[in-house]
Amino acid sequence: MKKVLTVLGTRPEIIKLSPLIPLLSQHFVHVLVHSGQHYSYEMDAVFFHELNLPAVQHSLAVGSASHGEQTARMLSRLESILLEERPDLVLVQGDTNTTLSGGLAAAKLGIPVAHLEAGCRSFNRRMPEELNRVMVDHLSEVLLVPDALAQDNLCAEGIPESRITLTGSSAIDAVQRNLHFADKSPILQKMELEAGSYLALTLHRAENTEPDRLPGIVQALNELAEEKTIVFAMHPRTAATIQRLDLMLSPQIRSCEPLGYLDTLKLVGHACALLTDSGGLQEEAAALGTPALILRNETEWRYLVDASVHLLVGNSYTSIRDGVRAALQPDTLDRLRATPAPLWPGASERACEGVMKYLS
Repeated sequence: MKKVLTVLGTRPEIIKLSPLIPLLSQHFVHVLVHSGQHYSYEMDAVFFHELNLPAVQHSLAVGSASHGEQTARMLSRLESILLEERPDLVLVQGDTNTTLSGGLAAAKLGIPVAHLEAGCRSFNRRMPEELNRVMVDHLSEVLLVPDALAQDNLCAEGIPESRITLTGSSAIDAVQRNLHFADKSPILQKMELEAGSYLALTLHRAENTEPDRLPGIVQALNELAEEKTIVFAMHPRTAATIQRLDLMLSPQIRSCEPLGYLDTLKLVGHACALLTDSGGLQEEAAALGTPALILRNETEWRYLVDASVHLLVGNSYTSIRDGVRAALQPDTLDRLRATPAPLWPGASERACEGVMKYLS
């Protein structure tokens, strides 16, 4: 039986791979490697438990660091594991430093790479994620793309169509697989929230947590919170920058540590709207029927904006303040909620079939 080794290390990767991992385990000898990019495997164990996933076989425990240092640690620690395991293919997902390191370490050893969520582009090369995804796409043999636009992006960059498989997005599968578990989450009762009475917020992109950008964002959020309660699941990077810059959050912003996946689904699914700069949450919100107001000037999930399911509001003080207020007008909010999202379930099965076809 052929061996597939999957490298993951962030919570979005765990979520989006959760429907695919059981399928890979059915058809291959499957090895899981956790990089520890954002958290240790021990901190992420709750995600593995919630999503009914097997334990990892290897943990790199690289921890937080600069992009260069973190990537170097992963490359160094992955190489010996790949030489020991000798997989027939390495699978990576998304656009993180873990994605880049897994793909690069494998490619340098002559091991084929499969990239789940290939072809996504923001066309903003200032984003580390954009650089990661472009590089991994061009060293991968199997490119598993979420939509036709991503496929077009790869073809425009000269990647042969024979290496591309249109799968859809596994984030949709993950929501559908786990929504009935999320219904049992007590997060609304714990935070004393009523469905539809609050805005859910996440903010973590490097561009939004810079000292010249974050104060304006916080000012806009503070003003909006006077009109509607905001629940802020705060990323450690964002929390550290807020503390370092001595920024004050409105009492109407209820901040908490990052939530588990099932709590997040429950919180976002019952929010009036989602404010986010996260890519994964944009798709999850669409699957949940919650409008996302995207705190960026561009998005990799353009199809959801083009379909009028979500809105780009930008990341300046004025654009956030005015854009969110306009989006929350009853007519606009009702229109966003009533617009069906062009979702395509079954991505995980198609991705597994793509890997099986390559290794056959």
